[in-house]
Amino acid sequence: MNYSMRLTSLFMVLLLAVACIEEPTMDANDIEQRSLAAWIDKYRPDLKDNYQTEGGYYVDLIDEGCQDSLPVTGKDVWLWYNFTGRDLQGNIQETRDYKRAIQLGTYTPYTHYVPAYRFSGKESTTMMEGTYLATFNKLHIDGREYEARYGTEMVLYLPSTVVASTGSSNGGYEGQFSLDASKPMVVHMKLFGHVSNPVAYEGECVDTFAEANGGICTEHITKSEEEPAAPSRRRVTRLEEDAEEVDTRPLEFYDGRWHQPIDTLQQLYVNYSYSPKNITFKFDVLGADTLKYEGEGRYSKGSVYSSDVEARINEVLLERFGEGITRDEVLTTDSLKSKNAAKVWYIGRFIDGFIFDTNIDEVKEIVFGEVKSKGEVISFEMSKPVDNPYILSWNYSIPTLRVGQWAAILSVSTYGYGISGQVGKHTSTTTGNNEAAYNDYLNYMNYMSYMNNYYGYGYGNSMYNYGYYGYNPYYYGYASSEDTSTTVTTTSTEIPAYSPLLFQIFVE
Repeated sequence: MNYSMRLTSLFMVLLLAVACIEEPTMDANDIEQRSLAAWIDKYRPDLKDNYQTEGGYYVDLIDEGCQDSLPVTGKDVWLWYNFTGRDLQGNIQETRDYKRAIQLGTYTPYTHYVPAYRFSGKESTTMMEGTYLATFNKLHIDGREYEARYGTEMVLYLPSTVVASTGSSNGGYEGQFSLDASKPMVVHMKLFGHVSNPVAYEGECVDTFAEANGGICTEHITKSEEEPAAPSRRRVTRLEEDAEEVDTRPLEFYDGRWHQPIDTLQQLYVNYSYSPKNITFKFDVLGADTLKYEGEGRYSKGSVYSSDVEARINEVLLERFGEGITRDEVLTTDSLKSKNAAKVWYIGRFIDGFIFDTNIDEVKEIVFGEVKSKGEVISFEMSKPVDNPYILSWNYSIPTLRVGQWAAILSVSTYGYGISGQVGKHTSTTTGNNEAAYNDYLNYMNYMSYMNNYYGYGYGNSMYNYGYYGYNPYYYGYASSEDTSTTVTTTSTEIPAYSPLLFQIFVE
């Protein structure tokens, strides 16, 4: 075999060997992990030692927080925390900071800009996976272990594999940009307080609010079997010598305190004496021992909740509905139990004062700066109150009211939107003459089809062409009309889990 033949044989063997080598494969997650590692290596090489193997993310620990506080690592707790999510270029996708939202132009008065309140536990979580990993697990920071706690502030560089679900609403917390699929997210996160028993904490907040705003009546609570209930008190007033005795017990509930409408339902209260004429609620009443984050007691974000907002709201309520019935008028008004239905006007609040809903247009104008949809009175059926499609605090409390009365209802989430709360969302409605024009066009085309079938295609076609060039008003009007449609987007407020609620109610 000569040299050229040997060389050819060797070349063929090499080709065969190369052909037998499998082409390396790499899935999208591997590619993203390598890309994130390359980005860290280039822009934040100081964080390479802060890589967390579980989740594949990096941590920049900015503030270790209060060292005297208990860590949340490995515990079943409900946790308050603020966060802002960005892409690697710094574009914001999500934030709970109202100042950033104002800067981005995404601020909305329908959004409750307070820290997120989520569950972090051994078996499950309602947090985004990446943030949960950073709070539930011990972190490896510069060769040592660290546990997150009150005041911890950190930046997490998360691959998309742990960003898939944020566990939060889209009700106004968005930034200007959305995060593309399979892209890392940079989350700036700050931890506040946590509680292991959210039911007890919520109840404490409700009782604290009630005690600071008139006090809680305890005389009407049913006694235990060991301590039999005292006989019902029945004070009577003789109007005339031969007049019937009048049951004055309703007057006992018009003393400015909070009363249980159903004595077996704990922490559901009604203030029957409430009126916008003589009561302005104190919202900033939580004590230092229960305060978990700045501004928890009174909502003051944005420009709406200024010092005069309550006075302005009370003024429009009095102008439209009046002060309601007074204590002296209680016995001369009808109980709602004697009516087929009641008409209800309301303002719904959190106990920090934030208004999340109302059907009173004058209040909408003050709080939201606009009336996107005209408020309609709520019809409350009295035949079977508990079957009404409203929250339990309404169904149990409203039947105890009277016609023309103002009242305030205060309750824990059990009688509100439940312990899971309600996700905030955007709803868009489009209106305008483009829809009418399109309907005219469809009517015209139906008419043309009828003529073509009846007279023959040529007749209708000639009329069609004649109209197209400027005469026929139906088709020409559709083709040339401008789209003057209007799209209105409304935002429903997120109701966090375990949220106490306060309602100002007027019944007709």
